[in-house]
Amino acid sequence: MLRVSIQRALVGEVTDRLEAVTCGLKDRLIEIRAYFRGAVSQQDTDRIQSIGAEVIADFPEGYMIEEHSLSADQCEPQMLDFWAFRRTT
Repeated sequence: MLRVSIQRALVGEVTDRLEAVTCGLKDRLIEIRAYFRGAVSQQDTDRIQSIGAEVIADFPEGYMIEEHSLSADQCEPQMLDFWAFRRTT
């Protein structure tokens, strides 16, 4: 269900700066990590929080979500349970 939810939420939200998005689910906690090219802007963070809001709306009460916006220039992207999006070079 998480795979379908994140894929739907990403439609129209992938920018040229977005390098990768990974998701994980453990003990009713959904985690989304988005990696951007360059410094992360407030607009990048807002976009990922909006995606997170769409995802959590697909789950029943009792689930929580954390969204993280990270710079791919400062840390190597690490996969959680799966890659929802990953740019290939």
